[in-house]
Amino acid sequence: MQTTQTVRVVILNDGGQWIAQCLEHDICAMAKDLDTLQSRLEVAIEAELELCKSGGRDLNSLPQAPEHFFDLWEKRSRFDKSEMIDGVGYEMALCA
Repeated sequence: MQTTQTVRVVILNDGGQWIAQCLEHDICAMAKDLDTLQSRLEVAIEAELELCKSGGRDLNSLPQAPEHFFDLWEKRSRFDKSEMIDGVGYEMALCA
């Protein structure tokens, strides 16, 4: 039976590049627009899930994001949306 996890994702713009950084697991993606960013983040999460499964592990074996991303989450400007990928739910928030 697969359990559902929820991952928070900080989204920010850095010099014209959008960055998505998961908090609970150090997984990130970059793109020039938000639609591509979401697609790349989904691919990155799916790839990490497959790597973990093939090694007999789960996402909890990955380290957390650096602490400053947690600070950004607390100061987020707005909640963006929730999605689900292969049993992993993620909440995205736009941060300044």
